[in-house]
Amino acid sequence: MNKIKLEDITLNHIKILKAVDDCGSFSKAAQKLGYSQALISKKVKQIEDCFGVVLLNRSPGSICLTNKGKKLISQTINVVETVENLQEEFQATFSAEGEDLILGATNLILEVWLKQYTQRFQLCFAGRNIKEITVTNSIFFSNSQAIEMDLLLNSCSGYKEEHHCTRLTTHKMLLVSFGASKYLNEHSLIKINDIDLAEIVLLDDIHQELSKNEYLMNKLSGVKVLDNYQDLLKYASENQKLTILPDFCQADITSQYKVLTLTIQDVNEYGIYLHVPRFSELLISAESLVRSFRLDRHNLDSLPNINLILGSCSSKEDNNNILRIGIQSDSIGQFVAGYGTKHISDLQRASSSLEQPIFKNIEINRDFELQILPFNSGEQMNRQMKRGELDICILDDISLLNNGSQFFDDLSFGSKLIGIASYNLLGQDINIVLHKDSSINTVQELKGKRISTLFGSNAHRFIITLFDLYDMDVSKDCRLVNENPRKASKSLANKTIDAYVCCHTFASILEGYAFVKKLPLSQTVSLRIPSVRGIVCRSQFIKENPKIVVAYLHDLVVANYWFNSSPIQAADLLTKMIDVRTAQVNQFFNPVFGNRIDPTLKPQWSWLLKTLNRRLEGKYGISLFDVDFWIDDYFLRLVYNLLNLDYHFHQVSFASEFSSSYFVEEQFSRHMKVLYDKL
Repeated sequence: MNKIKLEDITLNHIKILKAVDDCGSFSKAAQKLGYSQALISKKVKQIEDCFGVVLLNRSPGSICLTNKGKKLISQTINVVETVENLQEEFQATFSAEGEDLILGATNLILEVWLKQYTQRFQLCFAGRNIKEITVTNSIFFSNSQAIEMDLLLNSCSGYKEEHHCTRLTTHKMLLVSFGASKYLNEHSLIKINDIDLAEIVLLDDIHQELSKNEYLMNKLSGVKVLDNYQDLLKYASENQKLTILPDFCQADITSQYKVLTLTIQDVNEYGIYLHVPRFSELLISAESLVRSFRLDRHNLDSLPNINLILGSCSSKEDNNNILRIGIQSDSIGQFVAGYGTKHISDLQRASSSLEQPIFKNIEINRDFELQILPFNSGEQMNRQMKRGELDICILDDISLLNNGSQFFDDLSFGSKLIGIASYNLLGQDINIVLHKDSSINTVQELKGKRISTLFGSNAHRFIITLFDLYDMDVSKDCRLVNENPRKASKSLANKTIDAYVCCHTFASILEGYAFVKKLPLSQTVSLRIPSVRGIVCRSQFIKENPKIVVAYLHDLVVANYWFNSSPIQAADLLTKMIDVRTAQVNQFFNPVFGNRIDPTLKPQWSWLLKTLNRRLEGKYGISLFDVDFWIDDYFLRLVYNLLNLDYHFHQVSFASEFSSSYFVEEQFSRHMKVLYDKL
């Protein structure tokens, strides 16, 4: 057994060592912590091997720390206790039922805009008492130290390190005329130069917005400015003046005054921005609020017909006009990156009349057909890709590492990891299913049993890790067989297997049968391992067909957004293509279980794959290779740039996993027409 490395020593090693000293025996420590005695012995040996010293004196009837062991515990146990206390604190503060939520906003937003969306805020921040304070300076939290705020709403983006900023909505500017207006004509639009600014009175918030334009700054220097919205309306009405306000004020004004309104054609729109402290637990709730506004604007059933225009070119790859994508049967986590992206791609190709390029120096080749080829295992896909019969494979993490191992030749890679199909950061989506008559109630009782799982899947890695946690070896201490859910259900019914390891979705389906039960979650609750499903592409295909790769990744991002925007309708449409129930897809992507779609190659995925690569070396066809060199997000970054998205923001943030708000600057609607023309 290889000597454990320092970076593999965890807080749990320290906690176990302390428990053994407190209890005076391995068996009592195991009972206290709820572990097996074998695991306790294994962890103590690992930490002693790492430090190269004896940390426990072992004598008949007594086990206690050596002097070096006491020194180690004295200088590290405070760290363990601090981390545990912080965990309890953070979990406690996340449940903020009944607490005040201080929301700061400019006078205009509080007086008019927020009243229209109060219920939405109350739904997204359930249980919180929303208290409003007026912020006079709309630039940002310049006085945030003096006035503590949980959220800020204003008209300024002001991206800064200390806060997370997202635009919720955008509104047209209106010219509002109190009394007869010389500007009224048969048109509903007017330009700013047509307005006599001497007749204008402005709200301070709007004056700041218009003054961002250097041309208008000088012209507005003599305009009368008022701080209060109601005072502005009263003054304009009494003096028959003009004013400029966002269109969300129109209903409120017309309910109080007789006015004429015209849309101003050439001034910047008024954006409502939401600011949240970057490390606040409110980020999750705030993202649900953001999503609610995105769905209003981009819902599939109500979006306006706006063209998606992609460049087309005469393909030089006439012999490569098929993009062959391998996907593992029964893997819902690969669903959107496979069939969802094909659906979007087919719609894009059908829009043959839209061929004027809009992207500078970029042409996206759509002279190809995207084919989805299902396989029973990742191993089969890797063999096909090795023979050049697949261009892209979507793989769960063990098969993903197997692919990297096979294509690594010391100097270069024959494949590249170009994106992520889906992931589970929480690591709580796996269950162990048993026959209802089974006597198995603990993980230890799985030893020597016949266990089924889908090889190469996250469930496969789960059972490997679980056995290791209990000081068992899957390859020696059980008989592991490769079965998909359909075959496994028959095997359970016939009692030819003792247990089946699968995702929660399939476990719930199987549990619906009278002959099935689950292993109690209390047995596996301590095991929470994140997982990824990656997208790999042959390097030669990338070299020869870069425009096709860009097209696929473009449609992947669009498909993810489309699916997140309306998951029930999207799942219902896509499940007609394959033998998967809509309810299964919806349950799999239920936020409770942590499965998300986000194509960005986050630093966490590099760390996870490198850790797995080291720990699974020599098993399941996996050998050590340079994971960082294998990851290539060049084309994904290019696609994000084409769509006016901030790749870096999404790469380092997990906030976007809680919503569909990829498109924080609302650039997405202009790329979407083809989706709605063809549905």
